[in-house]
Amino acid sequence: MDDGLFLGGIGFAVTLVLILLEVPVGIAMGLVAIAGCTFVIGAEGMMTIGATTVWESLTNYTLAMLPLFVFMGNVASQSGLSSRLYEAMRTLLGHKRGGLALATIGASAGFGMISGSSLATTATMGRIALPEMRRAGYTDSLSSGTVAAGGTLGILIPPSTVLVIYAFLAEQSIRQLLLATAGPISLAILLYFAAIWFSIRLGRSNSDKSVKATRAERAHALKELGPPVGVFSLIMAGLYSGYFTANETAAVGLALVLSYGIFSRRLSKEGFIAAATDTAKTCGALYLVLIAANLFNFFLALSDLPFSLTSLFSDILTSPLTVILLMSAIYLVLGTLMDSLAMLLLTVPLFVPIADAAGINLVWFGIYVVMVVEMGLITPPVGMNLFVLKTTNSDIPMVALWKGVMPFVVADVIRIGLIIAFPALVMWLPEAAR
Repeated sequence: MDDGLFLGGIGFAVTLVLILLEVPVGIAMGLVAIAGCTFVIGAEGMMTIGATTVWESLTNYTLAMLPLFVFMGNVASQSGLSSRLYEAMRTLLGHKRGGLALATIGASAGFGMISGSSLATTATMGRIALPEMRRAGYTDSLSSGTVAAGGTLGILIPPSTVLVIYAFLAEQSIRQLLLATAGPISLAILLYFAAIWFSIRLGRSNSDKSVKATRAERAHALKELGPPVGVFSLIMAGLYSGYFTANETAAVGLALVLSYGIFSRRLSKEGFIAAATDTAKTCGALYLVLIAANLFNFFLALSDLPFSLTSLFSDILTSPLTVILLMSAIYLVLGTLMDSLAMLLLTVPLFVPIADAAGINLVWFGIYVVMVVEMGLITPPVGMNLFVLKTTNSDIPMVALWKGVMPFVVADVIRIGLIIAFPALVMWLPEAAR
């Protein structure tokens, strides 16, 4: 067996075992990377590489937008945008059958436009929308499944912290990646609406139709949708036109959300301090993980594991579809075992060289990876969104959570199949913006 494949494979396997034993992903990757690099280049070389890696990670241009996006989401949450988004969507859609579930998906998409975090979107909508749906007669399975699935939209809709991390790991244009989300986002919302419709047709909730809102109420609801839609539109328009860089767009978006909170008097001094504190804690944890991931990538490069795998799979590299289907099967297994960030950090350094060698566009591949990782957030038995809901709603049986997300998992499988069959669904906007 090739020495590089053996050494890198042992390191990867040990990291995977540590993560499955619930060792924090950053610590698991960092310990294996330090041990592996020390074995290959010695302690002195390891110290030098470690210092260089920390500096490069902290000063990386792409990652500079990460604190801005996280802060923007925390300020939005402290300004009460989440509850107003849900009320607005309920006003617009509540008169339809399944309206509360549709409103939850719409509000989750709106909050995802600002927070860029799946777990934050799930936790927020779980507090606001889940009690409303249960009171309206929805079964626990459909109401919790809708909230969990809606939360996954936050991982893909710009600003997306996961896309920023992929851009950093794969050395791709964050501008192209953010533009490429337009088609998959639209597909996701439509397919989730279809999943709700089929669930209701199968009798998994009572009819919850309400009186149609008045014209004045709908106008007020549209006004409440203005801030998140405005920030999202600014991000996409600025990126498409090239008027803003991705980092500048993040800064302008944060300025807009701050201005909204201050001038609407919905952001208090205490709320601002809480948002800043949460941002510092979140970014500190993220940067620790990213430094460890960067060091782990260096270890993998030293071991030649990515190149060994590329050589190992040389027979199928002439068929990009076979490569993608094989990766999909691997992600499907990993999605039942670990969280999305761990999957992303572990697989991207290995899969990107293989995808590149197979002639797969790495911007398209980034959207594909985020989508399959997104599906992992709600794939039983381990789905981080499911555990977030279970933590905040302990009376809901885990079996009900698993049952509730299955229609949405099917919707995700269909969406992934569509972007594989029709890559233009992803690439039309990035190519138009060149």
